[in-house]
Amino acid sequence: MKLSDVLEESFFSKALVRNNGIARRMMLAVILFSSAITAVITAVELYLDYRGDLHGIKERIESIRKVYLPTLVESVWVLDTTQIQNHLNGLLNLGDVEYLGIVSDGQTQWSAGAQSSRRYIEVVFPLNHLNAGESVAIGDLHVVASVDNVVSRLWSKFIVMLVSNAIKTFLVTAFVLLIFQAMVGQHLEHIAGYLLQFSKNVSSELPLQLNRREGGRWRPDALDHVGNAVNQMREEIKRSGTELKASTERLESMVKNSPLAIYTTDLNNLVTSWNPAAQRMFGWAAEEAIGHKVRFIPKDKVQEYDSIVSRLRNGESLHQAELVRQRRDGSAIHISLSTAPLLTTDGRPYNYLFLAADITERKLAEQQIQFQAFHDALTGLPNRLLLQDRFEQAKAHAIRANGKVMLLFLDMDNFKSINDTLGHDSGDGFLQHIARRLSACMRETDTVSRLGGDEFLILLPDLTQADDAAPLLEKLMEQMQMPFYVDGHEIATSVSMGVTIFPEDGTSFESLLKKADMAMYKAKGDGRNTYRFFDDAMDVEAVEHQFIRNGLRRALERNEFVLHYQPQIDLASGAITGVEALIRWNHPELGMVPPARFIPVAEESGLIVPIGDWVLHEACRQAVAWQNAGLPELCMAVNLSAVQFKRGSVEQSVIHALQETRLTPALLELELTESILIQNVEGVLDSVKRLKLLGVKLSIDDFGTGYSSLSYLKRFDIDKLKIDQSFVRDLGSDPDDAAIVRAIIQLARSLNLRTIAEGVETADMLRQLGAFGCDEAQGYYFARPMSADAVASYIRQA
Repeated sequence: MKLSDVLEESFFSKALVRNNGIARRMMLAVILFSSAITAVITAVELYLDYRGDLHGIKERIESIRKVYLPTLVESVWVLDTTQIQNHLNGLLNLGDVEYLGIVSDGQTQWSAGAQSSRRYIEVVFPLNHLNAGESVAIGDLHVVASVDNVVSRLWSKFIVMLVSNAIKTFLVTAFVLLIFQAMVGQHLEHIAGYLLQFSKNVSSELPLQLNRREGGRWRPDALDHVGNAVNQMREEIKRSGTELKASTERLESMVKNSPLAIYTTDLNNLVTSWNPAAQRMFGWAAEEAIGHKVRFIPKDKVQEYDSIVSRLRNGESLHQAELVRQRRDGSAIHISLSTAPLLTTDGRPYNYLFLAADITERKLAEQQIQFQAFHDALTGLPNRLLLQDRFEQAKAHAIRANGKVMLLFLDMDNFKSINDTLGHDSGDGFLQHIARRLSACMRETDTVSRLGGDEFLILLPDLTQADDAAPLLEKLMEQMQMPFYVDGHEIATSVSMGVTIFPEDGTSFESLLKKADMAMYKAKGDGRNTYRFFDDAMDVEAVEHQFIRNGLRRALERNEFVLHYQPQIDLASGAITGVEALIRWNHPELGMVPPARFIPVAEESGLIVPIGDWVLHEACRQAVAWQNAGLPELCMAVNLSAVQFKRGSVEQSVIHALQETRLTPALLELELTESILIQNVEGVLDSVKRLKLLGVKLSIDDFGTGYSSLSYLKRFDIDKLKIDQSFVRDLGSDPDDAAIVRAIIQLARSLNLRTIAEGVETADMLRQLGAFGCDEAQGYYFARPMSADAVASYIRQA
């Protein structure tokens, strides 16, 4: 290739005429860079010349001071005007000096030349003459030198340098462009042409070949790397194209075989694709769906669908939205829908993609779970959670309408016996019958709920006054007394019911439920098979009950219990034969609490077991303490509760107390109630036998008031019968009580048992008991229950 051809075709035609941006940018960059360097160098040269010229001017001015100033001072001192003027005119011949003037007394006395330059340097030299050894100031010499000539010379030099540097820059730029086009530009155009052709035919097998000689000292270079990169890209594109084709085929297969319904619509909501799963899910074939609007939107869901499409138009996506759609046969189907817009490269939607999963079975299962979460599994009735929710709704309505809401708490009487006798399966069937019968008695707005076990709650909303529910309460009581037939068994039962009213008895569900429970227990306490409305007295009793119960838990730890003792007198000799230990609670706030107030609570809570153990041990300890103090041996009577036999280990407690205190067993008398003896007879009989083997005595407390039976008197090795004070109190005035007391004494004597009467308060009672043959007595007539120290004094004084 000739140089002229290169210049003509490559440089001028391709670099300048054609749209060769790289060449133009290179030319511009070379020009700018060369210009910048030239400008910097020129500026430095001109600056240095300017500094040199100024330095020359200042040296010439300085020569005036050194050479000519002394002569000028002598001429001024003698006022030789001609000589002064000659000196000044001569100094004007110095280069660039254009004005000199001598100023004395503030006025110019002599001058030469004129100041005409815009840029100049002015220097003032003081004129001093030495006279008689002293320096005398006679004026100032003003020298003005022009700088305009310096600037003019520099400007001319700048023009010459600028033109010469521009020619150099142009030649260098032209040469660089020539080299670039010859060595780089033509090859880049070849690469661009190849890539353009490759983009039209990706399957082309011809790799890129640059029109260059092989080898060379500087090969491979950047162009070779670019060529290799293009060929590598070509292979990668071909490989990616093959993979993309395979991936597309896999994607089509996945869409075709996916269990999800996958379909797309255009911007006009016309279906553009429809996979087989969509056909199976909704019922329309692809040829019936494509080109039409979706047909599975129920009429009441059209607005919902339009809202989804509107969100898609705005570029939003929807993820797993649970919706209801309609199959071709009209049946409803629950789906989980995910949808998103398909966007063009500039971000505009051109299609909408929908993926739907059939979740009908899951929704039905969730509905079942939801039902189970708010309903009783056995009866299907609403449970407490649902009833509480309905109460809140009824409460809100009652507040708006100034009405009332009634809550009934029902508990079946003696349900445990049904389970024990017929079995739990029959018991469950019985509860289902109760649920159906209760529901049949209710209004549509009422709610019957099973709380658990044999407990039911009934919510009666929309009442104007409490009396409105009276007919329903009577109907419920009547229906519950009618027999039930379960598994071939006829079951007769009754119900106890507590009633609370909103807002009189409370404003929250919990408070009403708690008070209805209190009222129900009041109904049971009043004989069962009835209902009771809550009143404040129940609340007071409940609060006191809880207060007592909480206090009992800490009473033993705080040593708040004390024992008082009531002497027991032998009626024949009048001697003190023993004492009965009676517990008292020295409460820090209530003072001395009698046993009748806290013993029932202790038995109900089970705290009677540790309390009873303490009483037993403390009574034995005190009996031994009296003996050690020199008092006669006394029999210590200690009451036992039925709960101690059920929950505790009475035998171990007695053994432990006797061993620790070293009390003689024969001096310990355990008082048992008849209720202990008739519950679990065989178990109690074994315990009583083992207690007798220890040597302790046994007596029956409050004999005649319980389930008296001669059979347990035969089976249990009893030592004494204790006649209840209810018979002794009216002994002189009630013949029936007198007959009962006489019969008990005669019975005991026939069985070789001793008798003791409690509650003896008068001499007449004592005389009559003696006449009947009673062995022992205790009561206020002899002494009230007293402390241990008081008993000791009482015995010593007897």
